[in-house]
Order: sequence, then C-alpha cells, then structure tokens
Amino acid sequence: MKKLTLLVLTLVMGLVLVACGSTPQEKFTKSVEKTSEPADQSTSTIGFKIDELPATLKADQSAAMLEGLSVKMTVANDQKAQKSAATIAVKTAGLVNIDATLDLLVDSKAEKVYFPLSDLYDDKGNLTTLLDQLTSGMFSQIKEDNPDLATKYVELTEVAKDLTDEKAKKEAANTKEVEKATKDLNKKVTKTVTDYFNSLPEDRFKEGDDGELTVELTKTDITKLANQLVKLADDKDVKADLKVIVTSQGVSEEDFDKQYESAVKSVKDAIKDLEDEKNAKITIDATIKPGKDDSIENMTMKVKLTDTKDKDKPETMAFTITMKTTDSAKLPKFPAASDVISTTELQKIIEEATSSYYESLYGDALTGTDTDEVQ
Repeated sequence: MKKLTLLVLTLVMGLVLVACGSTPQEKFTKSVEKTSEPADQSTSTIGFKIDELPATLKADQSAAMLEGLSVKMTVANDQKAQKSAATIAVKTAGLVNIDATLDLLVDSKAEKVYFPLSDLYDDKGNLTTLLDQLTSGMFSQIKEDNPDLATKYVELTEVAKDLTDEKAKKEAANTKEVEKATKDLNKKVTKTVTDYFNSLPEDRFKEGDDGELTVELTKTDITKLANQLVKLADDKDVKADLKVIVTSQGVSEEDFDKQYESAVKSVKDAIKDLEDEKNAKITIDATIKPGKDDSIENMTMKVKLTDTKDKDKPETMAFTITMKTTDSAKLPKFPAASDVISTTELQKIIEEATSSYYESLYGDALTGTDTDEVQ
C-alpha cells in the first residue's frame, strides 16, 4: 500500500504540474498541453484531501494523524512585478486536530521572503492552542506581552540562505539557465503526457453538458504512463535540465550525479513492482473544465487504491486532488521597511519573553541555582 501510494502520488502530481478540439479527447489533451504556457499573472489553488485511510494505517498512531487531512495551497504570481504570495491551509481530523493557515510573501527582484506575524495572532484556527501545548502556555504570554508584533513581518531571507547555501546556489546556475531548463523540461513532460492521452481510445473521454471532460485511468494506464515518463530520465538533455534545476538549490553536481541513477532505478523498480502486483487495483477519475483559451480552469482527480491480498478485508485508500487557475493575481500589500524585523530581532524578543515567563513561574529559583551543584 505504501509503494502504491507513493507511486500514484508522484504520477498525479506530475499531471498537476504539467497539468479545444472537436472531440472530448482532443479538448482534454489540449487543455493539459496549455498548462506549459503560464500567463504573466496567475493564481493557482491546489488542494489535497484524504477521503479514506486503510485499516492498517488507522491502527498506526502516527499514520492515523493523517485521517481527514486536507491541504490547500494558493499561489498568486505576478511575473512582471516579480512578486508572489502563497497561502497554505492545513486541517486534520485525526488524533491531533490541526486547523492552521500560514502565508509567505516573495519579492524575487529584491530577493526577500516575508512571513506576516499576524498569522500567529489570528485565532480563527487552533494554531495558538497547538503552540501553547508545546510551550506550556508560554506562546499566549508572548503574544500578550508583545501586541505590536501583530503588524510586523519577519524577513526569512537569511534563514533561506542558511538552508540552501545561497552562495553555492548562485554559483551553480543563474536565473536564466534555471528558467530555460524548467521550460524545456515542462515541454517534454507535457508532450509525453498528451501523447499518452492521445493514444487512448476516443470513447474513454466523456463531455458533460457543463463542458466538463472526464476520463478514468486504470492501473494499466498508470504503469504505461509511468514507464513513458521514466524513459525521459534516459535522455541526456533531460538529465542536464534536471541538474541545472537541482544544483540551483544548493546540491553539488557530484551529489546529483551520485543520486540520479539510484533515484531513477528506484522509480523503475516501483513501477515493476506495481505491474507484478496482482492484488493491487488503482483508479483515477480525472475531470477537467477548460477555461479561457482552452487552458485548465478546474481539475479534479479522485484516486482510489485497493489491495485485495486479504479477500475478506481489502485495504482501501482514497484521496482527492483539485486544481483551479485564473489569469489574474491579486497580491497583498508588501511590507514597508519599518514593518519588517529580522529573525535575530525576533529571536531576542522570544528569549527575553521566555526568561520573563519562567521567572514569573519560578521567581529567582532558576537564575540563583549554582550549576556546579547540579551534577
């Protein structure tokens, strides 16, 4: 079940990332093909929701946390202004109840990334409750003692540089090289996907009265498409494009070369395992609604994986992936310099608040302790 889930998720996200004629089939493939031509301004919302968990995962406490999981990410992008805004909303209904929304603002031209602290002061979800549980109530105290932080933004650029090694990133590839590599790779992946859809019988594609186009993909379809996609990995130009993209994130060329063949082999082995697994059944009901200029306006993919090894108690996992796009981008107001604080400043505020919090609980007991005696 884990292998099936991993492989199908990989393929589905591939369709989303790459993701009108006179027949439903031609309209469907034309809409998929148009995804490789993004507009100057666009807003995309991608959603993921688990509809059903198999019994074995429900019995696993860590996996049971995923029950009812839904994730929705909305990204508004203005290529001309070189700015974008992302909102991520996460909800669960499992052992741990999560209801949180976080935002990021990206100014690519200035190479700045901002996080609005207002997200932490907004009590619409249960983020404060969760953080209070982790800090024994200290988080609420910090908020109460620092109300002015609610209007501030934290600049995460330095953190990003530390995590990705900005110097190595810039040395590895410049922006134009990455953009070209990404565009070339998207074109090849899109062509592979559309060629496969075009190879299917026309009568498998249906068109509803509202213009929605549907097709059901089976395990055979998925393994065939996966084999076509993995063949791209043997193309030296594809490997070169991937190297440019991956090394731009700070990975060394030596590490990329070492891991590439191993990663490709792992995917091929997973496809072979799926082909040989007689007890596995997979269906993906894909629905597309074309919008302006034949591009995808809405996409829904309902995925169901069934393992019938135990005939009496078959294991089933189901999830839904949605995507919506529009050719416009309404960006929030970006912060002025006076509204921004660094991670160092925020850390100092937290340290002072933490010290004050524990002092209010324990008085001078902690600060007056002789550390030589506690050994």
